[in-house]
Amino acid sequence: MRKIAEIRKDLNAKVAEVKALDPKANAEALAEGLRVIDELLAELRAAEAVERAEQAVAEERLANMERKAGRRFSIVRFLDGVTKGNMTGLEAEVAGLGAEEYRRLGLQPQGYVIPSAYLRAATGQGAGLTNNGQALVEGDDTRYVDILKERLVLSQLGATILTDLNGTVPVITSSQVVSGWGEEGAAAAITKTNYAKATMTPHRNFTYMAVSKDLLRQTSFDVEADIMNKIVDAHANLIEAAAINGSGTSSQPKGILATDGVAVVELGTNGAAITWKGVVDLETAVNVNNANRGRMGYLTNSKVNGALKTTVKGTGIPSFILEGGDMLNGYPYAWSNLVPANLTKGTATSKCSAMICGNFADLYIGQWGGLDICADGNSTANAIKGEIGIVLNAWNDTLVAEPKSFAVIKDILA
Repeated sequence: MRKIAEIRKDLNAKVAEVKALDPKANAEALAEGLRVIDELLAELRAAEAVERAEQAVAEERLANMERKAGRRFSIVRFLDGVTKGNMTGLEAEVAGLGAEEYRRLGLQPQGYVIPSAYLRAATGQGAGLTNNGQALVEGDDTRYVDILKERLVLSQLGATILTDLNGTVPVITSSQVVSGWGEEGAAAAITKTNYAKATMTPHRNFTYMAVSKDLLRQTSFDVEADIMNKIVDAHANLIEAAAINGSGTSSQPKGILATDGVAVVELGTNGAAITWKGVVDLETAVNVNNANRGRMGYLTNSKVNGALKTTVKGTGIPSFILEGGDMLNGYPYAWSNLVPANLTKGTATSKCSAMICGNFADLYIGQWGGLDICADGNSTANAIKGEIGIVLNAWNDTLVAEPKSFAVIKDILA
């Protein structure tokens, strides 16, 4: 069976080909094109069903491996195996699942892979299992992907998170709907409709961490949780920074602030303090494009957050711009220091902050496969400290599916 990405590529090409045909002059070619599209859609549905089955089988295999081993998969033991280049036991079996997954997805591993089946599985421990003579206690049914979503401020504002992706993922970004009046029985005069489409593709990203050799000898579940939390935090920050302010160059996805078509509200020639009018102007810039739907919200950084709490709405108005904490101008509000505070406007060099308003459901964040982990070797700098460098690779992308759904200020002095 062909890979999902290959089928989607052929399907997109055939759809574009059919849409370019004149129905009257090319009726036969149109009928043949539609037949091929139906076949490709059926093939795609079958391939996606097989992939879902593969993922379900992988999760069941992981559960069986853990039951057979009498313990949960250990991130500490896995990292220890990575650093020694000698994966054994349950961790070696799990790495085998990860290698299979990467082969299916067409991804090139750099080291050992923790499969997405583990990232979706509960990270809490099951009661009744033993590990080095210790009884395990039931933990919370938390999963890596769930924790990652919780750490993303953008997720809290309503960003669309897509996991378990395969190949290139097309996203319909805008369309035109044509309506009109016509006499009964007469052919409707329909203007050809164009659909703008963007695609999400896997971008490799990495996180580097130095792990103490002493730490890798621990069997504490608290150590397991601490390491996993640090991995999740680093991964979440990397994704969020790209979604907000990614440049779109040097393998980075393009973030909201760099996306063409996003409305820009300017406060001053050389920047200016945030005002209530500026906050409302952001909302208005989205509204005029009829994009005030879905999950509207505001996002800025800690500097602007402080200014909003200490700036009154206007002369004679005894209230500050931000008083509710998590609501601004009637919409959900959040802040993150991943929103830049070093932008330039006129003479205000590297002093300006940004604020974003929009329908965050039109911001897509995608994840392909599991975590690929490798060691950087025993460098002299690390060896002196008794540490080993670990590189964690992941595959993600971010996409502003509808630029008109957002408006930004880039020249706030706070």
